[in-house]
Amino acid sequence: MKFNFKKITRCKNCMTVSTRPRTKFKSGLCTACINYNQRKKIDWKKREKLLWKICDKVRDKNGNYDVVVPAGGGKDSSYVAWMLKKKFKMNPLCVFCEPPLITDLGWKNLKNFEKSGFDVIKILETKAFRNMNKITFIKEGLPQHNWISSIYIAPLKIAKIFNIKMVMWGEEGESMYGGKNSYRDRLDVGLKLFNLKLNNKPISNFLRSKNHEEYYWSTINKKDYNECKKILKCHWSFFEIWDENKHLKIAKKYMGLKYDKLKQENAINNHSHTDQKMFALHMHLAFLKYGFGRATTDTSIAIRDKKLTRKKAIKIVKKYDKIFPTRFIKDYCDYFKMNKEKLIKTTNKFINKNIFEKEGNKSFLTDNI
Repeated sequence: MKFNFKKITRCKNCMTVSTRPRTKFKSGLCTACINYNQRKKIDWKKREKLLWKICDKVRDKNGNYDVVVPAGGGKDSSYVAWMLKKKFKMNPLCVFCEPPLITDLGWKNLKNFEKSGFDVIKILETKAFRNMNKITFIKEGLPQHNWISSIYIAPLKIAKIFNIKMVMWGEEGESMYGGKNSYRDRLDVGLKLFNLKLNNKPISNFLRSKNHEEYYWSTINKKDYNECKKILKCHWSFFEIWDENKHLKIAKKYMGLKYDKLKQENAINNHSHTDQKMFALHMHLAFLKYGFGRATTDTSIAIRDKKLTRKKAIKIVKKYDKIFPTRFIKDYCDYFKMNKEKLIKTTNKFINKNIFEKEGNKSFLTDNI
């Protein structure tokens, strides 16, 4: 993996780094902050009316499934499924793709979500999926790449199988967290966005055969690609202001969402991505490669929502972004079939020397905080 970055700088409003993939700064503000401010100009009542119009068009009169929602019992997907069912009178078919190293809490939340009245198709992790995650971890520093691929591709394939005309994901992360603006105002985001979210490295790039059956839920061939173009591919954040605290309240009240008493080591809260252990390593690798970890992302959201000052965020980022999730190191070793030494060596080879300075045996991020 090649890096060629200039000295790292941060958004003057939040903590977003200039080295985040596809982000751009304008007058010192990152894409995410610019887009956040643009939300004030959106006619949200008009967007809601548009969603009603779409739902009225695709709703099945016989009570069959009429929208696919990628959902696994987390706060955001639970909220989206609940709103579509309760407010918009849709009959969602939910698709759960098992993440690598799912926690007991993750399974409990999924079970509670089902009990609250939702039908869920479960796509469980296979040996092939694990092998692919190991390959992408070693080659690209992407320890859950097969899972990320499946949460975009599997819902589309399920929609095609059941002849469902719409798939509704949660937030459109590219524009919300600092990526490209191209999809911010698009109702149907198309299929190119998903390739972008995979860093233009689809699973088929790592396969000898592009039609490998073991990777059916995480790869898409030309025929499927063309057929999936007909499906409406939406994000809930297009229709309503994204509010994670609101989602959390609804998911706790109606779907029995529980969260971990003990937060993960490089996290700043105990209710985000608590269903799996691999996300902590995924975000640590993002810190090593691009200079932003879990704390940078979460504090930036909190700053934009006026729930945290930048001064306090700086202290949090300095403390948490650099932390390796040691609590799960045995789980990672078992999952990838590596000893501890090889796991650490594989992780550290992705330290970006263009943004890290080495002092002795330690590397330090070079930025303006």
